[in-house]
Amino acid sequence: MIINSIKLKNIRSYTDEEINFPEGSVMLSGDIGTGKTSILLSVEFALFGIIRGQVTGSSLLRHGKNEGFVELAFTLEGKKITIRRHLKRSKKTVAQDSGYIIIGNDKHDLTPVELKSKILELIGYPDELLTKSKSLIYRYTVYTPQEEMKQILFESVDERLDVLRRIFDIDKYKRIKGNVLNYIKALKTKKTELETRIEDLEEKKKEHKEYQEKISRIKAETAKIQQVIDIIQKELKEKEARVKDFEDEIKKIESLKNQMEIKTNDVNNKKEKITNDKRELKDVNENILKISKELEGSETINIDELRKQKQGLEEEKKKLSDNLEKINDRESTFNAMKNNSDEIMKKLSSLDECPVCKQNVDDAHKHRVRERENKKVLDIEKQLSKLFELKKQRKTELEEIGKKITELTDKLSKQEVTIVKKERLEEYKKKKENLMKEQLRLKSEVEKCSKEVQEIRKTLETKKGIQENYSEARKMMESVRDKQKTEEIKKAEFVREQRTLEEVMTKVKSDIEKKEKSKKELSSVTELQTWMMKFFLNLVYLMEKQIMLNIHQEFNEHFQEWFNTLIEDESLNVRLDETFTPIIEQNGYDTFLINLSGGERTSVALAYRLALNKVINDFIGLVKTKDLLILDEPTDGFSSEQLDKIREVLEQIRIKQILLVSHEPKLESYVDHIIRVHKEEHVSRVIS
Repeated sequence: MIINSIKLKNIRSYTDEEINFPEGSVMLSGDIGTGKTSILLSVEFALFGIIRGQVTGSSLLRHGKNEGFVELAFTLEGKKITIRRHLKRSKKTVAQDSGYIIIGNDKHDLTPVELKSKILELIGYPDELLTKSKSLIYRYTVYTPQEEMKQILFESVDERLDVLRRIFDIDKYKRIKGNVLNYIKALKTKKTELETRIEDLEEKKKEHKEYQEKISRIKAETAKIQQVIDIIQKELKEKEARVKDFEDEIKKIESLKNQMEIKTNDVNNKKEKITNDKRELKDVNENILKISKELEGSETINIDELRKQKQGLEEEKKKLSDNLEKINDRESTFNAMKNNSDEIMKKLSSLDECPVCKQNVDDAHKHRVRERENKKVLDIEKQLSKLFELKKQRKTELEEIGKKITELTDKLSKQEVTIVKKERLEEYKKKKENLMKEQLRLKSEVEKCSKEVQEIRKTLETKKGIQENYSEARKMMESVRDKQKTEEIKKAEFVREQRTLEEVMTKVKSDIEKKEKSKKELSSVTELQTWMMKFFLNLVYLMEKQIMLNIHQEFNEHFQEWFNTLIEDESLNVRLDETFTPIIEQNGYDTFLINLSGGERTSVALAYRLALNKVINDFIGLVKTKDLLILDEPTDGFSSEQLDKIREVLEQIRIKQILLVSHEPKLESYVDHIIRVHKEEHVSRVIS
């Protein structure tokens, strides 16, 4: 994350100011109270909004103003992002108003909470920070206010460890242990509940066995009735087969009657078709005669050759048109160049001072420029004259080709009409041939169908008396079917009773399965309870301890490294104890932090701060603010020699952008860029 700029409107001592931040080390320089820290608080407000107890609306909005805003522009993973947050004064307090965020070219209007959620997502901070008033990761990796620099060192051991646990998200292990104990308690309750559920399991198994025996007896009775039904069904199938034979015969008779009717209608339709075809054949002969007369004396021309000639002319016309368009483009370009030269000479006559280098423009220089531009104008006019003649020639050529294309189009049109007539003549001749063949075919089919109708009539005469035999066979079949229904009713009663017993038995079986499942679950719950009490709690404790050891080791190494960089005193050494408390060793004896000089205490605080920054960025891999570091008055109490150490610190910190706030003039020579802040009549401004 790299900060590009910030706009402040009615924020603390700023009324309307925009500040641009380059990459590298940047120093905010100015006297105490000029508004340097206000810029850093505004950056934090833009990112996270109001932070209860740290960044409040009333402390940010300028006294006497009802509205204000902070707009922060920064680069994140190559993307340009702008976020704006508004402040609005009400009767009782100063609150945030809705703002917006722009990512690339996409703008999103969001509430303060939505803005914070979006920022946390972009910079890779945990989602749980959304509902917390403090952003510990930002405060201990990017920006720690001056008054909070030494606070963590003087806090109690428990408070310091609590802060570090929350920063590294290790306090979750404490929550896990509490949750595990609650879960074990819940498992005990669950175990008692499961034991109650399986109390009558054996009684249910006995009941299920009794239902099985009853159902077996009913199935035996049902099987006997089914044997009787099978005998009746065999007799019924024989009767149904005889009835079906008669029905098939009756269907054949009906089919023959339908065939006879269809064929009779077919004969009549074909005779009518023969008559209609004769009339159509007469019309076709008349059209053949008419078109033949129209085609007498018509000239035959190769139409493909005409089309090929026309296509060639049209391609040539397109090339000439394209060339003419290019000539027009060049003519426009030369006219623009001529106008530009005229404009230069016009401005030159009234120009006394060069707008770029601020030097006087003498007459000799003006004369040289005029000669150069006049030469350009003469060359351009020659080119324009040539283009005019070429343009005239192309227009003449286009007119001639247009006339040739029109003549060819007329010829093609006439020839295409002749071709269409010839095609229609061939169609009529073919149609005549088909109609004559159709006449012969229809006459043959009429004769054939008439014979088939006579044969069907003879067959129908032999089928009389079938209907009476069919009625007698059907009565016998219905009698057997009634016997079958009587036996099936008896069977249905037994089946209904069996189904009722099976439903009850299924319910009992379901109860047994649930109880068996509860029995297995009871075993699993008991096993899980034992495992969590004997193994899991110990594992969580060991994991927590191991992580804290890893963090402590790296933290201690970086802390000692930075302290030795800031203070070259072999008699003074530092280390961290197991509670992350700085231990100061002077001349081989432990001493208290309060016994050190102001500069030494500041060095301890700064070394602790830089080490914490490094460890957090290493352990929390998703954080995307690693390229930014803000140091607010890090040299409080430093001697001149200690100030020189800041140069080494800035060189060793491999961070793309460092914002350093200080009123020490000596530090200005150590940074890449300086932003000076001045305050006059209660208004802060950035000066060059």
